[in-house]
Amino acid sequence: MRIKKISALVAIALSTSLVAGCDFYDEPPGDGGTDPGQPPVETPDVADVVASSSAELLSAIDTAEAGTVIGLNIDGSFENVGTIVINKAITLITSDADGAIDDPVENEQAILSGAVCIDIPTEAAEILRGGEQARISNLAFENIVMDSCGLGESTSNSIINIGKVGKDKTAVILDNLSFDGTGFEESTSDSAAWVYSRGLVNISDSVFTNKSTDAQSMIYLNCGSSASRGGSYANDLGSTMTGNIFALAEINANDATKAATIGVPSNLGQDNKNCAATFTGNTFEKFGFLISETSDQSTALYDVFGDTTESDNTLTDGDTDPGVPPEAPDVVTTVAELHAAIDAASSGTVISLDVAGDFADAGTLVINQAITLQSTDSEGVVTETEQAIFSGAVCIDIPTEAAEILRNGNQAKISNIGFENIVMNDCGSGESTSTSIINIGKVGKDKTAVALENLTFDGSGFEESTGESDAWVYSRGLVDISDSEFVNKSADAQNIVYLNCGSSASRGGSNSDPRGSIISGSTFGLGADNTSGMTIAATIGVPSNLGQEDKNCGAEFTDNTFDKFSALISENNDIGTALYDVFGDTTETNNTVTGGGTDPEPTYPENVDEVNAAIQAATAGSTITLGASFEYSAGVITIDRAITLTGQTGAAISGSACIDVVDGAAGAQITNITFNNDAIAKCGATDDAKEAVINIQKVGEDGMPIILDNLSFDASNITEQDQIENKGAWIRSYGFINLTGSEFLSQSRNLQNDMVKLTCSSSKGRMGTLVDGNSFSIIGDGNKETAAVKIGDSSGGVIKDADNENTCAVTVSNNSFTDYTLEAVNDVGEGVRDAAIFARLPAESTNVFTGNTHN
Repeated sequence: MRIKKISALVAIALSTSLVAGCDFYDEPPGDGGTDPGQPPVETPDVADVVASSSAELLSAIDTAEAGTVIGLNIDGSFENVGTIVINKAITLITSDADGAIDDPVENEQAILSGAVCIDIPTEAAEILRGGEQARISNLAFENIVMDSCGLGESTSNSIINIGKVGKDKTAVILDNLSFDGTGFEESTSDSAAWVYSRGLVNISDSVFTNKSTDAQSMIYLNCGSSASRGGSYANDLGSTMTGNIFALAEINANDATKAATIGVPSNLGQDNKNCAATFTGNTFEKFGFLISETSDQSTALYDVFGDTTESDNTLTDGDTDPGVPPEAPDVVTTVAELHAAIDAASSGTVISLDVAGDFADAGTLVINQAITLQSTDSEGVVTETEQAIFSGAVCIDIPTEAAEILRNGNQAKISNIGFENIVMNDCGSGESTSTSIINIGKVGKDKTAVALENLTFDGSGFEESTGESDAWVYSRGLVDISDSEFVNKSADAQNIVYLNCGSSASRGGSNSDPRGSIISGSTFGLGADNTSGMTIAATIGVPSNLGQEDKNCGAEFTDNTFDKFSALISENNDIGTALYDVFGDTTETNNTVTGGGTDPEPTYPENVDEVNAAIQAATAGSTITLGASFEYSAGVITIDRAITLTGQTGAAISGSACIDVVDGAAGAQITNITFNNDAIAKCGATDDAKEAVINIQKVGEDGMPIILDNLSFDASNITEQDQIENKGAWIRSYGFINLTGSEFLSQSRNLQNDMVKLTCSSSKGRMGTLVDGNSFSIIGDGNKETAAVKIGDSSGGVIKDADNENTCAVTVSNNSFTDYTLEAVNDVGEGVRDAAIFARLPAESTNVFTGNTHN
């Protein structure tokens, strides 16, 4: 077989300066985990075992123990190895036949080729933590046939697939690897990548060369799990890429090809989905510019959430950290120049319209690329006081045919432009035609909306149709409209905006995880009082589709003003209503109606029965808010779906009332509520009802814990044991929860009950519960067995030494405990018996206690 030297490959790619300048084996990179003092990655002189064939390699991995170093013989044959599962803290590294390991710059590399998948699965998350690292070092990949790699939800089309591992800031280590894409057979799908990671990975001193510009990313960081940030949202540490070379086979003419996609575009805007990655001292060849928050053409790093840290990175041709896209084309001043600029544009192009230009009767402008139209002055500087003006016959069409281009963050945008004296007519082509000024087809996959921002429509001189679905902006796809003015709308015509949601594109391309259009910060005004009763600011949904599945909009209207309307929203086409919400699923907040009243004060359920009725009427993702002026003091609130139960400031649950979280509620949230109960009673009506203020039954799914956040528990009203049925807890959980940012006040040493009681007898209770960033305090005298956080069951004041209790996998981190006698113990003994944490200790279990303070 052919033997490759890293130094030769680097010379072909760029130069040996980055790799040769590193002394990785003398000064290993990084530390091994969260806490200071954990040893760095060490490279021994000799491997523990040597493999010379695919079969020997798989056998060696199967029998390896933690810490084993497996050498891949440089003279061995590793073609079509298939799936290599690394689920323990081992190292794969090149060696000679006797196991000797040399410096990677001088050493030849063992080569893996053909069908190969190295999978570090999510199931290894509890093993690969606390400094126990998996490492792949000094290997080469050639003539790879890429296919699905991994199992279950943690599958990707990749060569190295890393699941949700990374707790305790323990990264998978990839170092001194070389990938030569010349002979690769690889997928062109959005998230296919040579290295795909849902966890924490550190990649250093490696070479990724000859990447085809027909395919997508070299590296894809999917940061949907806290594992990608070291297992913590509160103190996150993302993946690091240091001293690597990323080189394309040719100049990049495909905006999809990236050195790294950092974050999942469809997750943009969601909490705790960002990457916090770091790129330092890397070189990028045949890319146009370094980093962008959009999938711009020739960007090396697609930084979806905009939180990547980068320093000392180099683009070839002598540019270092340019950080911005190429210059925009010249400013256009005429319709002909505008049409020509659009025809010549590629993804990422910004076309500037001179505010002094003439754009009358522009005709049909087809935008089928991720480009931006914006107003500027003659020098290309955006001005806030003037706009380029379209007038006469104009149609801006974003057609359905562009759906595969306008996705994955590739966004079309129209910004800072005015529309006056418009003659409206048919706009668009085929089935996606409408009578409109801006017509948007069925685009919006991957939650990539068409953006309309800072636009001005003055309808005083418009010639417009009176058809039921005619509108200034008509959309069958996903559109975000912000900070725009729609004024002087004729009361003889109909819609300003029409959202036709007959396609999943209008819900971000997904019916199971929808994201509707967002209209915010805009003004919608009539030219005169609405005497015809037919004029609407927005029709949201098609009336003839009512009752059909997957035809609703799920739109959001926030901080808008509606002038000369008498009411804000209705599910019927009522006279004077601004928003005709056909399916009744529009979310609206902070909107104002002028000239006809303001948005009415929201209403809240007034008691527990009304709360339950609201939950039963709600769909997953809905929010139900408790009012501060109402009393929720008796009965059981049952949460059986993934809704959010929250409260106005001052909203409280009192008396013997409680919350029972049952099957079907995975992903539900309880936030911003005070609990000042004077009794703890059995909560629930099922066989799993328990004595608690919040009772979490066997609920939770992978990545979908029950979220308890910003809650306050005041135990001062409970002073006698008979107020607590069967030693009940304030929070009792048999499921998967994240408890964060909450306070627990005035626990009594003289009463036997726990603030948080976690039971691990169900698999749901062993999914990785997190108790992070909370405060607990205890008062009074007494010697009752009680704890701020109890994990597992006890007998005789001792946590049982049993499988359930030893595998709870609970992380208790960054909490403060005030005045507790004992800190973290598994035996409360005799005498004063209150403990901050009463559980099997990390040394004897899968529990993790870190960053907690005891005052």
